[in-house]
Amino acid sequence: MANITKSLLNAAPLKPEIRLQQAISQYEADLTNEQRVIFRAEKSLLAKSPPGQHDVLRLTAEIDNRYQKKTNRCFGPRITNFLHAIQHFAAVGDVMVGGSQNIIACSVWTLAIAAHGKYLERISMFIMQIGRSAPRYQSMALLYSHSKSLQSSLTEYYIIVVHLCRRLLRLTQNSLLKNFVSTLDDSNLNTFRSQLEQWEKIIKEEVNLLMAKDVHGMRQMRSFTARNGESNLRRRKLSTKLRVLNSCSMYDHETTWKQIRKLGSTTLYRERVEYEKWKCQPNSSALMCAGKLGSGKSVLLADIVGDLSMPTQGKNTPVAFFFCRHDIKESLKAQTVIGSLARQLLRHISDLGEVAEYLDENLPSLDVENLFDLLSRFVSPASKAYFVLDGLDECKTNERTVLMKYLCELQKHFDFHLCISLRLEPGNLDTLDAQKQRFLNTNMILIPEDNPEIEQFIESELECRIKSGKLNLGDPSLSLEIYDALVGRSQGMFLWAALQLDTLCALRTDDAIRHALNNLPKDLPDTFARILRQSRDGADDIKYDQKRILELIIAAHRPLTTEELREALSVVPGDTVWRPERLLNDVMPVLACCGSLIIVDEEEQTVRLGHHSIQQFLFSGIEQMVGFDCSIEYANSTMVNTIATYLNYGVFGTQLTRHFIPQMQLASASSRIVAATLQSSSNRRALALKFLKSKRVPELDVRKTLASLKYANTRQSIDNFQFYAYAKSFFLEHILTISEKMSIKYKLVVKAVRERSIDGPKTSENRANLLQFATKQGQTSLLQALIDAGKLEVNGEDTDGWTPLIWAARNRHEALVKLLLDTGKVEIDARDKYNNRTPLLYAAQHGHEAVVKLLLDTGKVDIDVRDKHNSRTPLSWAVMYGHDAIVKLLLDTNEVDVNVKDDLGRTPLFLAASHGHKVIVKLLLDTNKVDVNAKDNIGRTTLLWAAMDGHNGTVKLLLNTNKVNVNAKDDNGRTPLSWAAAGGYEATVKLLLDTGEVDVDATDNDNRTPLGWAIWCRKEAMVKLLSSYTIA
Repeated sequence: MANITKSLLNAAPLKPEIRLQQAISQYEADLTNEQRVIFRAEKSLLAKSPPGQHDVLRLTAEIDNRYQKKTNRCFGPRITNFLHAIQHFAAVGDVMVGGSQNIIACSVWTLAIAAHGKYLERISMFIMQIGRSAPRYQSMALLYSHSKSLQSSLTEYYIIVVHLCRRLLRLTQNSLLKNFVSTLDDSNLNTFRSQLEQWEKIIKEEVNLLMAKDVHGMRQMRSFTARNGESNLRRRKLSTKLRVLNSCSMYDHETTWKQIRKLGSTTLYRERVEYEKWKCQPNSSALMCAGKLGSGKSVLLADIVGDLSMPTQGKNTPVAFFFCRHDIKESLKAQTVIGSLARQLLRHISDLGEVAEYLDENLPSLDVENLFDLLSRFVSPASKAYFVLDGLDECKTNERTVLMKYLCELQKHFDFHLCISLRLEPGNLDTLDAQKQRFLNTNMILIPEDNPEIEQFIESELECRIKSGKLNLGDPSLSLEIYDALVGRSQGMFLWAALQLDTLCALRTDDAIRHALNNLPKDLPDTFARILRQSRDGADDIKYDQKRILELIIAAHRPLTTEELREALSVVPGDTVWRPERLLNDVMPVLACCGSLIIVDEEEQTVRLGHHSIQQFLFSGIEQMVGFDCSIEYANSTMVNTIATYLNYGVFGTQLTRHFIPQMQLASASSRIVAATLQSSSNRRALALKFLKSKRVPELDVRKTLASLKYANTRQSIDNFQFYAYAKSFFLEHILTISEKMSIKYKLVVKAVRERSIDGPKTSENRANLLQFATKQGQTSLLQALIDAGKLEVNGEDTDGWTPLIWAARNRHEALVKLLLDTGKVEIDARDKYNNRTPLLYAAQHGHEAVVKLLLDTGKVDIDVRDKHNSRTPLSWAVMYGHDAIVKLLLDTNEVDVNVKDDLGRTPLFLAASHGHKVIVKLLLDTNKVDVNAKDNIGRTTLLWAAMDGHNGTVKLLLNTNKVNVNAKDDNGRTPLSWAAAGGYEATVKLLLDTGEVDVDATDNDNRTPLGWAIWCRKEAMVKLLSSYTIA
């Protein structure tokens, strides 16, 4: 026996795969008979088909559905990230190692179903915290076989997962459930958390290493995998599938759904026949859910996603969803929505090889039209799919129109069941009816103002706040007063009710609560204003903090994390000296000054407005209500100045690296240990307490170490600066939002563009728009910095086809024109879309002499280019507006066509004569190239036009040429004398008569002479002049 024991001890440790199987067996042994039946059923089901993302949704829906009757809250979304990690690993197992990981999925999922409802909140919170860092990599299955280390690390990670599941399972089975909550925080669970985090770091490093392999290394791996037959084929299919799906969309559509799902649940739709009719409709159909602001439309649609994901709908029926967010600008674009829909539908097709081939051959890039083409081609007409779309009202009209168009078209291609939410506002019922007619088989659910669920919601939320200690009451019966008051005044607005409860929680006495109940705000705007005033607690200087916090949140292109906002709020715009002592020690108390108008997501740790209506309120002119004003322009200005200052901190030098590798010097060991410790806020608190107790440690003056590290450590690693990634990525995008009236620190902006490796604009449209911005603002230094940094294309067009050169020429920005021309890449004759005009046409029209000269000096400009609507050349435009200096510049080239006619047949001389530009007429006549007797489309000559308007100086110049035909008639048979006589221009008539060549008695088509016109027009002096001349 001793020998057997000794041999066992000397035996090599078991492989991770074997220990994983042992852990699963131990877990199964602890299950009750009922749980074991569920477990084996799941194992049998998933052995045939690996779990997919739809299974994750199914499980979370089952959890929430199970406990929906007990609580209004939803905890299933908390474990979504963790389940996705399990699902990814299960897929790896199915492809690589024979499917054993499916059992892991069963373990976790069975645990989730078995978890005791009373303690679901604590369990879900614990799993959510683990899920934040759980390894979730799309490319895991492609990398798995290339690294024994990765295989081993992943297996070790999930061994701990199964042990954790077993531990939690035993706790739920413990008869002493009253001890369960405290047990959740015991050292064993903290050990599990610590071990999982350690393995996650190892896995992350291994994945990064594999993805960073050079081309030669990847070729070797491909050569290796090519010898693995069927396994390699599966990996290639997976690689192709990921490529196709990623080309459709990379947008995270799930996070917003999770955040809304956590707000609460509803069963209102399940009681409506319209919902069942829509869900069971055999052909394409639409369900429109309409309700007023704050009535719970988003929560309703998020709940519908869960209901559709339940097993009754069938595993093969895709359930796609998208929730537009007012604070995520990308989500408000039609292409983002359709792209996400395409990804969600196409991922249900196992082999996307044919799709990939079609993309490569026909669609090098995917715009919204191409995405629709992809769906209509490759989603089978026999397919059925659901699509839930919320927040359509937040999109701009043009984006909404495009989106509705393609959604309607998709209903004609396959069995497409669409569910959308629409905001019900006074006077828009006709609009809703029109929308209803656009879709096939449309049903509508109107959320009533007297929503019966509002009472349950208020009771549940009130109970939750009392249990958690957020709402403290001296008089227990006050809870009934609160309930009655809120139910009576809510008018079906869940948001209003929730905000009132948050406001009451901040009050300290029963008297204050009763006073608040007697003075409840009548609507949401009054509620928002009251929250801001109350959150100041009498300190008016907090208004600045409120304003700045709200502006940064509003301006952000995506929700900022608490750490990002912490750094941004610590920036003093214009002060580019990095002072760590200014950094907020804790951002949460600062954010509290905005009360419940902002929300910190428990999982993502991002900060956002509690509802899109809050932003509308802030932009509605609120200075009298809250003491400060807010606008999108000021918000954008605040963000740009904050980022520009931040990026100019001296700590962002060329020595800044993402991975700092310290030298291994023993003398610096203590410093490095302290530096690592300082990265955690909880560790900083613990260290502060130790300082207080120890007062002084003779062997080591740690305070000196801390002082040096406070400044030096931040310069070593970019990871210490949480706001840097956002600032670097979105800086140029934010510049686009600035209007001319805003005060911007352009010197800092330009310096940041020149000296920081910031990201360029995300789209070609924004690259063009950024150039337009610099050009419109006349910011030469910014434009130069952008071009030097290689961020932009000098010929980028905006939506109207205006290039930067057109903008600069049109707006007299001489320096910008020179800068653009000096690049040698600018398209000098680029035309806009509407007028078809070039930079030279615009510069000539608007009299920008220096710009015209710069363009002419290139020797490349088309000098006789014509525009679209008038067929006028630069010379014609310059003549028409009397820009004599520009006319001279053009004539001095000796290349301009002086007799070119516009669409009315008028030459430059015509235009000069008709507008009385005497100097220009002389310039044109001095060329000796103009045809002084040319006629326009109605037969009028230059002399006739000048005489018609009484331009005596021009008439005299024309007559002095001795080439002009003074009796030329127009299509009406009228001569210059006839027109001058009718207009009463005596001096002009005398000039014509003095030639001795004019026919005084010439008649027109109506047989009327010049004298007859003078009589007809009652020009008495003219009648006398012509009569005396005739008599003489």
